[in-house]
Amino acid sequence: MLIAPGSVVSFDYVLYAPDGSIIDRSEGEPLTYLHGAGHIVPGLERQLLGKAVGDRIEANVPAAEGYGESSGRGFRVPLDQLPPELQPQIGMPLGARGPDGQTMTLFIVDIDETSIAVTTDHPLAGVDLRFAVEIRSIRAATEGELSHGHAHGHDGHDHSHGH
Repeated sequence: MLIAPGSVVSFDYVLYAPDGSIIDRSEGEPLTYLHGAGHIVPGLERQLLGKAVGDRIEANVPAAEGYGESSGRGFRVPLDQLPPELQPQIGMPLGARGPDGQTMTLFIVDIDETSIAVTTDHPLAGVDLRFAVEIRSIRAATEGELSHGHAHGHDGHDHSHGH
């Protein structure tokens, strides 16, 4: 079976920064996703199309096909408006509600004595990425996975989403 839209794919990966340092890796637990559902960066998903179990690839993903280009936009939030138990750190994601009531993720990009600076840009926005990938398994998605728009784990069973 080859990777195609509607496939549930499990793969091991190492993600490298442009300087060759390791940003992230699967650590022995493969990443499982529904191909075509937009759950991995578009440039990697495109390069996995048509691959088979056991295939190993080096995927170079430009920023525009990864986490996008950096917008350079953000704003500051006074520390006294944050939950008292929060220990802000650079790169930390924060859940927030936008003016339209939609939930969004903000990332901390700066901290000073009185405030934090946040942006909607992912910390890897503007960064060209390199993935080393090995395909572990491919299977057809179940009806439930297709209707939910995500994989229910490596073997198709996942009872954690509350349905």
